[in-house]
Formats: sequence, structure tokens, C-alpha cells
Amino acid sequence: MKSLLVGAALGALLLPAAALASDHDHPCVDAACTMVSLFDTPAQPTGGAGYTSTETPHYGTWGFDLAGRDTTVNPGDNFFEYANGTALKSLVIPADRSNYGSFNLLRELSDNRMKVLIADIAANAALAAGSDEAKIRDLYLSFADQARVDALDAQPLQPMLAAARGADTHAKMARLMGETVDMPGGSLFGAYIGEDAKDPSKYAVYLGQSGLGLPDRDYYLNATYADKKAAYQVYVAQMLTLAGWADADQAAADIVALETRIATVHWTRVESRDDDKTYNPMTRAELSAAMPGFDWNAYLDGASLGAVERVIVAQNTAFPKEAEIFAATPIATLQAWQAFHTVDQSASLLSQRFSDAAWTFRSHVLQGALEQRTRDKRAVSFAEGALGEALGRAYVARWFPPEDKAEMEDLVANLRRALSLRIDNLDWMTPETK
Repeated sequence: MKSLLVGAALGALLLPAAALASDHDHPCVDAACTMVSLFDTPAQPTGGAGYTSTETPHYGTWGFDLAGRDTTVNPGDNFFEYANGTALKSLVIPADRSNYGSFNLLRELSDNRMKVLIADIAANAALAAGSDEAKIRDLYLSFADQARVDALDAQPLQPMLAAARGADTHAKMARLMGETVDMPGGSLFGAYIGEDAKDPSKYAVYLGQSGLGLPDRDYYLNATYADKKAAYQVYVAQMLTLAGWADADQAAADIVALETRIATVHWTRVESRDDDKTYNPMTRAELSAAMPGFDWNAYLDGASLGAVERVIVAQNTAFPKEAEIFAATPIATLQAWQAFHTVDQSASLLSQRFSDAAWTFRSHVLQGALEQRTRDKRAVSFAEGALGEALGRAYVARWFPPEDKAEMEDLVANLRRALSLRIDNLDWMTPETK
């Protein structure tokens, strides 16, 4: 299902009266607008290609798009449809996206600039070995080399699949789950390091529920998503087959059954958003005592957290139940489950048959996208994700000149002054709080 992320109804609430008074000068009053036409930008191609320029968009004459309303709808029944209905019917969402809005447009601007920046870096054969620019060039070109990636096919997976096969006891599997915390693979529990929510002067290890391949527990338990769950099992079998895993169809059925059991004990998203309920400090000894079905020492050692004595558990009532499920699951099922998640999480980096299969299920079936992003776009995103700091420095040097920084600092300073004045004039706030 595709969706629009920006509502004109919200925009109407934010526009000042002066802007509304000028809306008759905007062509949107006479014809429904696309997202891009609200900006005074260079000419854009038609057909839902999104924003393709590297030039900064600027607001033209602006106001509320009266022609975008659907006046056949009673605003008291559905104000969003009343305010946006006609505009939504004419909006063209780019085929390689499942949703679109003003933030997508700004993201496309940054992506377009990044693509030009990386292309210029990649064309330079004289970069110093080991420099940030050389790393960017090599990483981008390696991802963009479709022929080389297709020739390698499943070969890069083999060490990880061998590790899954080698985890032939529950203790070994627990350790492997820890080892895959920051690399492709499956785990019933996620781990990360962050500021202690109750003592921000310290860092803490956080543990949270995990183990599902679908977006949420509801996809396994709610009949509304039965078709998605069925498609998921087909996808699991497909990925295992591509990886050469034996008896892929039966393994897929076992994996989905396992994840369904896990889903039954997972907390809901609402429960998991409760900051107090998800703050449950435990020692390593308490973890092991509360969950004898899972080897926490092996897991933490595998995650390079062997010296950690205190962790913060999020969904504390779900953890013991997940540990019981883990202990009761045949090791062959856990091995296949680990193998599938390894392949699934690696698919975007593998040959086209893997990446196409993953896109079809993850982006088309689950999200409604109609076309896969081109490999060069994906290569840019991959480089950003892997070398974000280095690319950020290069981006700022090219696209964020000192005068722009000065203007932004001035804007922020004005906002701080305005906020300070508002706070100073609040009669309900004590001086200490101010």
C-alpha cells in the first residue's frame, strides 16, 4: 500500500494569513499539484521520477491548494479527504517508493548531490591509497559492479552458512547469536550499547526482544496479515533454495512456525514504548538464573561483551518465554533459521537473483513499491551507510559553504532567543525550572 506522508490539511494550519492571501497567484489554485510543483525548482521529468536536480528547491508564491480539496466530502466526516482528496488522486508517487512526501523530496536532493559527489570521486584514479576518498571510490565501485557481484553469486555467504551448520548445539547457537549482533544473522535477543536512561553519565548494554523476520508480531497472529505470512513462508523457502540449503520447503515451514511461537510472547509495540517498563537492570547471574534455557555467557562472549556484568533488559517478561522456546526448538530448525536470516540480511549485497527476490518480498509485497531502485542509487545509499562520516565531510565541503553555515547559526540563535523570551514570560513556571 502506497501512502502520502504530507497532508495539506496540516499545511493549512501552519500557513500565516499573509501567505494565504497570496495563494491566488499560485497555479495550484487552478490545477492539482504534485509535490515538486509546490517549489520553484528547475524543470522536472514527468512520470513520477521524483526530484532529480541537485539545485536547492525554493518556495515560490505559496499558499493552501484550494483545488486539492474534495468538496464532495463532508469535512465533519473526513477532514483529511476533504482537504486533500483531489490532490491525492493526481499525485504520482515514484514507482521505486512505497510512500512520498516533502521529506522524501529533500532526501532525494541530498541523494542526487551525493551521487554527483561520489561519481566525481570514483572517476579519480590518482587518489592516495587508504584516504577517505579512495575508500569511498573502492566501496562504491565494488557495489556498482553488477557483473562481478553476479559472478560471485552465493560465494560470499559460504563462511556464514558454514557457521550456522557448525552451531550444532544450543550453546554454540547462543554464541553465534551473539556473534551476529552486528552482522547478518538471526538472534532471539538484540543488543546495543547506549547511554543509561537513568544515569546518562554512564553507558549501558541494552537487550531487547528479536527473532522475527516479519515487521511485527501482528503479522504472525492477526488474520488481517494471513496473506503476508503465507508469502513470507514462500520467500523463506526461496532464499534457502538460492543458498543451497537442504529441504528448503520443510525448513521454511519450521522457521515460520518457530517465529509464530516467538511472536506470541513478544511485547506489543505500545508496551515496548513504555520507558519505565522497558528499564529492567539485571546482572549476568540474574539473567542466567531467570532464563536457564539460554546460555547467556555464551551469547555475551560471542557479542564481545564477556566482561559486562550488568545489562538493561527491555521486555523482561518476554525473555524467559523466548528462552524456553529456544531450548525446546530442535537444533536443525535453529540452524535453518539462522541460515535464512543470514541470507535475507545479506541479499541486497549479493547477486541479482538474491537482491531481486528480497526486493520483491520486502519492498513490493510488504510495502507496495512497484520498481526496485537502480543499482547506482543503491550503491550511493550503501556507501553512505558504510562511510557516512567520510562522505559527510566531503558533502559539507562541496554543498554547505561557510555563508550557509553562518545563516543557519544565525537562524538557530534567533530561535534560541525567541524561546528564551517565551520561557521568561511564563507565569506558571518557577524560576528554578526556567
